[in-house]
Amino acid sequence: MRKTEELLDSTEINGKELEYLLSERKKGSVEFLLVDVREEYEYNQKRIVGVDYLIPISDFFNKVQQIENYKSKHIIAKCKLGGRSAQAQMQLKRMGFDNVINLAGGISHYTGEKE
Repeated sequence: MRKTEELLDSTEINGKELEYLLSERKKGSVEFLLVDVREEYEYNQKRIVGVDYLIPISDFFNKVQQIENYKSKHIIAKCKLGGRSAQAQMQLKRMGFDNVINLAGGISHYTGEKE
C-alpha cells in the first residue's frame, strides 16, 4: 500500500486505502474531510463511519458553503460507485479546493466499518 503522504497527494484512492486513512485519522496522524455526495436517503440507509459532511450532488451548490473554510485541507469525496464523487471533485477543484481525492468504486467497494 502507498504511504499516507502519497495517498493524500493522489487524485483517487480505493476502499482499502480509505480504510487505512480513516484508521490513521482516528490515531490523530492525519487530517482530512470525508464528504459524502450521495442523496440523504442513501446516506441514511448505509454510510461509512467517519463521514464529516453530507453534501448531496443534487443540492451541491447550495450546501458546499459548509466546507468553504476547508479549501486548503485534504478532502475525500465519496458516493455509491465513484461517478458523482468524481463530478464533485471537479467542481470543488474549480471552486479553489486544492486537495480533492475521489474514492474509486465508492461505498460499494469499501469493506471497512459502516453504519
